[in-house]
Parts: sequence; structure tokens; C-alpha cells
Amino acid sequence: MVFGQDSVIYYATASDKTASFGQPGVVAILPNLVAGAKRGPQIAVTAHYVVITAVNKVGDLFAYSLDRSTGRWSPAVRMNDVPEIAKEGFQAVAGASRGTFHAAWLDLRTDKRNKIVGATSRDGGRTWSSNQVIYRSPDGTVCECCKVSVAARNKEVYVQFRNWLDGSRNVYLAHSTDGGKTYAPAQQLGTGTWKLNACPMDGGAVSISASGYPLTAWRRENTLYTCQPGEAEQPIATGRNITLTAGPTGPVLAWDEAGTVWVKSGNKPAVSVGKGQMPSVAVAGKTAVCVWERDAKVMTGVVGL
Repeated sequence: MVFGQDSVIYYATASDKTASFGQPGVVAILPNLVAGAKRGPQIAVTAHYVVITAVNKVGDLFAYSLDRSTGRWSPAVRMNDVPEIAKEGFQAVAGASRGTFHAAWLDLRTDKRNKIVGATSRDGGRTWSSNQVIYRSPDGTVCECCKVSVAARNKEVYVQFRNWLDGSRNVYLAHSTDGGKTYAPAQQLGTGTWKLNACPMDGGAVSISASGYPLTAWRRENTLYTCQPGEAEQPIATGRNITLTAGPTGPVLAWDEAGTVWVKSGNKPAVSVGKGQMPSVAVAGKTAVCVWERDAKVMTGVVGL
């Protein structure tokens, strides 16, 4: 688990069946850390490395890498090769294989319009490739205040974001089959549309199932959906801030509605895990671990799968 408070980035782990986290340790101090509304530090894990990414208020994005064999964190390395262009603060990172990680973020380079830009590390987060524009909206900008999500496995990379095209704020998915070197044109998820002259500040999430296909979750108006690319969306519930991860029998979803956080696994009914908002969820074996915010505190809960 990673979270930010003031300018401090904290990291904690849990390994027992109750998923109780140990005392958080300090990874780094990043002055003017951005940490609100899903903009906070992000984490990705492989068998050999843990990578945390975080952005500051001037719009620079940094990576911190933990070598799991030594237990030591690397110094911060800036990921954006044009300075001060990630000013919205939305960014994501995913581990693809032993030392390969992919990141994506909202980026203002060239024209001061938000676009989706990415980079790849092949040494556990210690160095990053030249930045690549993954998607640029023909209408000028993607949705400015919705988070980006990344999922990766081996050569497959998926980047999910909310677009702003023809007056609609629909969710799109970009796919790479060559480890992030090139991306096919981004495709809209679902068949409906959301005409909205405002930003919903709600980007959803993407994950990769055990069998290798992408799972997506997102919001349109007050309804939450899951969707596979090329198929119709399936309504799940009402609410906001939906996220997901792959579970042993299907996607594990978490969201909040009216101040309550919910977790749903497969075809089982959703269960309430507590009061709060902005959940994140991960799976360890047959347990889903959910963390969320409540009154400026980090809350945790577990659900059996």
C-alpha cells in the first residue's frame, strides 16, 4: 500500500490472512506532493521490484524503485522528459514482467492541452524511456480531471482514460501488443454516450484477467459499468469512484456511494466495508484487500472471495 500525506510518501505491507498492515515507512519526501482525489502516489509490483510513482504541484513525475532482494529504495528519478507538464496530477503505473513497468499520465506538452503520454522502464523503475504520446484528442484535449489507468502483462499494455470528443466524456482504451512501443488507435468502451460540459472527475480502472483479456470498470452519469472491449457495457450499481482488479473467479470491484464503500466479487452480492470514499482494491489468494479514505485517514477492510 502507498499513500501520501503533506509532502511525505508512505509505504506499508500486509502478509497475514487478516491483511493487517504494518507500520508505514517513509519512502521519500517530495515537496508539494499532489495527493488528493486519486492523484496521489501510485504503486506497481512484480516478483523482483516495487515501483511507486508520484507527482508534485509544478507537474513533474517521479519514480521510486524498491529492489525486493535488498529491501532498498532507489533515489527519485524524473519520468517526464519535458519539465512541468503533468500539472493535473493524474498518473498510473503497472508492472508487466520482472523488471518492466509502464506508466501513463495526463500531459500538457507542445500545446498546453491534456493528452495521454507514457513511458516504459525495463530496469525496475530506475530509468525510463523517452516519453511517447499515446493519444491526442482531435477535439483538443482529453478529459482534464479524470484519472488514467494502466494494466500490463508481458507484451500486452492497456491504457484507459476518459476522453472529451464531440461533447461527450466517454471512456477509451488504448492497447499495445509490443510492450508499449506502439499503440493501436484508442477505442471507446461501451455503446452509450455521456454528453457533459463538465468533468466528472471519475476515470474508472482497467485490469487483466487470469486468462489474459482486459477488464474495465467506469462510470457514466450515476451508473457504474464493467465492459470488455468490443462488447456492450454491463451495469453493476450506482455510485462513483469505481475501481477493479482481477480475482480468481472474475473481477473484484470497489466503489463508493453516499459515503459508503462497497466491494463486489464475481456474481456475489456487493458488501459494505465501511464509511468513506476513494477506494482501491487488491487481491491476495482468496482475499480482497480494500483501502479507502475517511476523514483524512487511511481505512482498510478485507472480503473473502
